[in-house]
Amino acid sequence: QTDGLARKEGMAALVVAPGGEKEELAIADGGPDYYLLRIPTPVEGLYHVVVQNTGSYVLDKEGKYQRGTRREHPDAVQAVLYNQYAQAFVPVGHDLEGVPRRAGIPLEIIPAVWKQWRVGDEIDLQVQFRGEPLDGVALDVACNGPGGYRQWQEMTGGDGRLSLQAREPGRYLVVARYRVPEGEEGVYDALSLTATLCFLVTK
Repeated sequence: QTDGLARKEGMAALVVAPGGEKEELAIADGGPDYYLLRIPTPVEGLYHVVVQNTGSYVLDKEGKYQRGTRREHPDAVQAVLYNQYAQAFVPVGHDLEGVPRRAGIPLEIIPAVWKQWRVGDEIDLQVQFRGEPLDGVALDVACNGPGGYRQWQEMTGGDGRLSLQAREPGRYLVVARYRVPEGEEGVYDALSLTATLCFLVTK
């Protein structure tokens, strides 16, 4: 979070093993700006790790954001439930390449193939909402490498797909956001979903 580490009580984590088995992970205290996950890796392959952060906020009549729902703030202008999903693929083994397992989360960024990407590669991604391609969605992309930090936007095309050109080495982060006009009477008015995918590009 921009104001510090997210509260652990609103978080959950899971791992999808290379064979497709899902297992919940315990989130342990780490340091002032991180938590710890211990991931079982009984076999070689790609492990899909997802951390979910859930919470709610309202926009009050003064234009200020407050934590909570319409139960605590019945006069709020808007109340939102948010689910944020952080995705990472952990390779166990050497020179791994393959089609990664999906986690089945409501908003998901899916690589067509996962491998050790290098400068010059094209990285093909698809954004899905509840298992269906999400067309025409703006994605924020950031790269932090030897040349410094750079951020820009890309747009998904037909079938929710996007092809990124790896122009420089560094750590990449892709962020997808989608708001759904679904609510619960007296609790919240809309559902806000965010998915992030991080990966490394080498020279």
